Order: sequence, then C-alpha cells, then structure tokens
Amino acid sequence: MRLGIFQILEQASALKSTEDKINFLRQYQNPALQTILRYAYDPTIVWDLPEGAPPFKECPYPAQELRLMSEVRRLYLFVKGGNPNLTKLRREALYIELLESVHPSDAAILVAIKDKKIPYKGITAKLIKEAFPGLIAEQNQDEEPRTS
Repeated sequence: MRLGIFQILEQASALKSTEDKINFLRQYQNPALQTILRYAYDPTIVWDLPEGAPPFKECPYPAQELRLMSEVRRLYLFVKGGNPNLTKLRREALYIELLESVHPSDAAILVAIKDKKIPYKGITAKLIKEAFPGLIAEQNQDEEPRTS
C-alpha cells in the first residue's frame, strides 16, 4: 500500500526508538518525502511567504492522501529565487490554492515547513540527517541563508 506524506510522518512519529523511525523513513522514502523534509530543515532554503498559516479552506474531497506527492514539484515557487517573476500577491494566492488542494494533514505540513518545522513529534532535523545523509545542507554559523 502506498502511503501519503502525512501518513509516513505520522507513523514514523509514533515509533518509539530513533532507529525504528530511521528504518521506517528509509523504507518509505520517495522523492516527494525527501523534498518535504529538505524544504523543512535545509537552512539554505528560504521561504518567500509570511510566517504563520494563511486563511484557507480545507480540501473537502476525500482520498487526497497522495495529492501532495505530485504537488511538491511546485514548492520552488514559494522560496526566494524560485520564480522571481511572481508578485508577492500571486505567490501567496498560489500557496493558498496548493493548501486547498491537498489533504488537510498535508496542508498542516506545508504550513509548518514554511516556518521550518515538522508538526510530528520526533521528526527532527537531526533524525533526518541520520536517515538521509546529505539531504540537508550544512550551514556555517557565519554563512547567510541563500536568497537566490
């Protein structure tokens, strides 16, 4: 059975040991999951949206668990340097459209990663670095986050 992003993170979070979480994440790894985790914890990725949750209506359609898998390719639109031709208003409107098109749990993930968090206990940057070495860029203390 194929699991959606929130289902993978939810189930990994419920596991007790770090080793079990790492093994579970590796078992269900896919490009979409890795993209979400990188956008959440990579210090070189700077979101170009206001902090906090924007006003949006949760997706009313059932069975949207896998929708985020195909939508992660659009995340570049919401980071600095992703598409400099977008106006601030258009970027925010596209983000709200994305939130309204995915499962409510995935929308919560998208809001959280924008603020550099994951809304599941135990799914930390340290855990992700252990599970997927090289996925998250290391940043020197003196280095500024990438803006383009």
